Amino acid sequence: MAGTPTLQAHLCNATPPWSALLVVPRGASSSALVKTPPGFAVRTIQGKNCRTPSTLFGEFARALDFPDYFGHNWDAVEECLADFEWLQAKGYILLIHDAEAVLPEDEEEYETLLEILSDAGEAWSKGQTAEGRRAPFHVCFAVTEQNKSKRKHWHLEEFSSTESKAPKTKPSPKRAPKRSKK
Repeated sequence: MAGTPTLQAHLCNATPPWSALLVVPRGASSSALVKTPPGFAVRTIQGKNCRTPSTLFGEFARALDFPDYFGHNWDAVEECLADFEWLQAKGYILLIHDAEAVLPEDEEEYETLLEILSDAGEAWSKGQTAEGRRAPFHVCFAVTEQNKSKRKHWHLEEFSSTESKAPKTKPSPKRAPKRSKK
């Protein structure tokens, strides 16, 4: 029986979990822990620029080169994450630095973000994207050990950074996203 795949192997496959928490040990860098597979697009999102939905939309648009028609709302984020016509690659990894700073004052909006990221990962895994192609899509919420406690509930499985192992997949509760806020 095969063991748990490494983080690197997990990121190369279109399998859940599509979003996970990566706890970065003291003295290490999240970029060093998340090695880019050949042909993949890795985009870095600064969590400190994602404190409100409005600033999050702007940071995602910047990091992912969203098209000019991007509507700066949850529906537009979801639509763009399932397209990437302008960002051709074998797979996609979003690395969110300082993840504790993402929507720290609004748990409902944070859960909406997680749901949209999960929907995007599922769409890419099943070929339900604008192009109808299947590709890996993963999001790593990177946080230092000392900053991990700044968020009471991450609602994410944790990647082991010490052994570079991927988390065991377990069902997560389905949340109905609140997308009416624009």
